[in-house]
Amino acid sequence: MKIIVFSKNNCQYCTKAKSLLNSLNLEFDEVKLEDFSNVQDFIDEIGKQVRTMPQIKIDGDLVGGYHQLIEYFDDKGLVNFKGEKIERRQER
Repeated sequence: MKIIVFSKNNCQYCTKAKSLLNSLNLEFDEVKLEDFSNVQDFIDEIGKQVRTMPQIKIDGDLVGGYHQLIEYFDDKGLVNFKGEKIERRQER
C-alpha cells in the first residue's frame, strides 16, 4: 500500500492523520504544501482543487482528508468510527 499525506504546517488534522497511520503501523510519505512552488502544482498533484488539509492518497487514489481516512479504514475493519484502532482478538 502506497500512502501519501499532503500536509501543511500547524495543521491539527494533518497531525491526527499521521498519528492514525502510525497507530496502524502503516508507512507513508509526507509532502508539505509549503514545498510546492505554486498552488497550481499542488492542485495538479492532488488531481483536483481542495479546500482542506490534509489530503491523502492511497495507491494513487485520492481518499480525501482526515475524516475520509477514518471512513476508509473503518470500511476495512481496522478502526472504529472515532478513528480508534480495533484490536483483533486471536482465535484459538
